[in-house]
Amino acid sequence: MKHYNKNGINILIEQAPKTPRISINLFFKNDKKEKYNGVNSLLARLLLQGTKTKSASQLNDEFEKECIDISFKAKQDYIKASLIFLNEDLNKALELLEDLILNSTFDDFEKEVFKIKGEIISDLDNPKIKLTDCFIKNIFKNHPYSQTHTKILDDLEKITKQDVIEAHKTLLQSKKAVVFVGDYEDENQIVEFLTEKFAYMTSFENKDEIEDIFELDIKDNETIWLSKNDASQAQIIQGCLVDSFGSEKCAKIAVLNNILGSCGLSSRLFINLRDKQGLAYTVRSQYETLLHSGIFNMYIGTAPKNIEKSLNGFREELQKFVDFEITDEELQGARENIKGRIKYFSQNNSQISSIAGYNFIMDLGLDYNEKFLEEINKVTKKDVQEVAREILDAKKLTTIIAPDEYKI
Repeated sequence: MKHYNKNGINILIEQAPKTPRISINLFFKNDKKEKYNGVNSLLARLLLQGTKTKSASQLNDEFEKECIDISFKAKQDYIKASLIFLNEDLNKALELLEDLILNSTFDDFEKEVFKIKGEIISDLDNPKIKLTDCFIKNIFKNHPYSQTHTKILDDLEKITKQDVIEAHKTLLQSKKAVVFVGDYEDENQIVEFLTEKFAYMTSFENKDEIEDIFELDIKDNETIWLSKNDASQAQIIQGCLVDSFGSEKCAKIAVLNNILGSCGLSSRLFINLRDKQGLAYTVRSQYETLLHSGIFNMYIGTAPKNIEKSLNGFREELQKFVDFEITDEELQGARENIKGRIKYFSQNNSQISSIAGYNFIMDLGLDYNEKFLEEINKVTKKDVQEVAREILDAKKLTTIIAPDEYKI
């Protein structure tokens, strides 16, 4: 992947010879606290709902006719426009994208508010989604990352069309990157072409200062109980805040997570809590890295009578990492598994484009994946012990959804 900055436009390109489809991702970094929870989610949806010259149905017809896949996604740290199309449709795809970025009317605002409200209410009928919502909302309390279904639902009626328009202006002033992965003949020619096609981006002043809103801390252990008296299964998430990418601990936590519970049937949680003790329907661990924090958590679905036993199992499995070094086979297996996953999710043009854009917009560098794998190879058994001890001793949030008769 190569980076060019032409006339203030960040362009990332990679040659993908003999591939019939091009992937372009346009990333906008999100460093601003939203006025209301859900404004950016609404913005991302409305950008596909009609422009000054085309209705939503006309746009859909054009996308289908030209076989152009396009989507907008709002995440914690960025908003992304993704396009996949045949090589010969490059001009048409970028014309449509420019129209969406510059000329969206947001006229379907009320309809989208109604639709997103219905979707959220439907999603929250799912106990696992409700549990995850509670966990994220409370582990990131008073922080923009705490935006969840329930918080968006609380704020939806406060959001106005003007709020979305203002969020759109803020978006256009943020740090941006255009990522192109596809087949081309002349590198300089494609860079000049993209510079010309995205010239409209240079008319927006870049304002990428970060607001002082990113302090995160869990001061005490906390358990939140969500009542569901008709549930036949109890579901538990327990986790803590940990270092994210950019930290020397990131690779160490990734190795720990892989051995503990993220590598499926061979993970310790699966073997010891599910196979040997029969506690779990589903069990796993997860390490998520974000710009301002990381989260480490463990999840289990179990019979309600086994709630305390499962929580003790979480602690016991972490304690084993502290008390005994992992084996050489486990360490090597984790390295290979992590390497394999990164390779698996970096195969097609769309995946390559998305990963490169994310790494760039997060200021990680275009060679971040290679450097991360180098760090993975440096992780020692003692390193895993150390991060396991930190996670074991960290203040944790536990969220449980189960019938009240089993409340602990």
